[in-house]
Amino acid sequence: MTENKLVKRIEILLTPLLGAIMASVTVKIQCEKIGTNSNSLSIPDLPKLGDAIEKALIVFVGTQKAREVSSSIKTIL
Repeated sequence: MTENKLVKRIEILLTPLLGAIMASVTVKIQCEKIGTNSNSLSIPDLPKLGDAIEKALIVFVGTQKAREVSSSIKTIL
């Protein structure tokens, strides 16, 4: 598990949809895809991460829910 508070909050947001392990893995992989990692994720990265996670979630939760999650990630503080 990571110590980054932003990552932790995003994992908590994703856990009801994906389960704890998949939430953690999703955040880790999508952080890498946007050119950062889960330890150095910061507030300026949230818009890109939200978009990346939205694309990844569509298959699992549908377009509308993925868009809602993306919006929540972009405004997490």
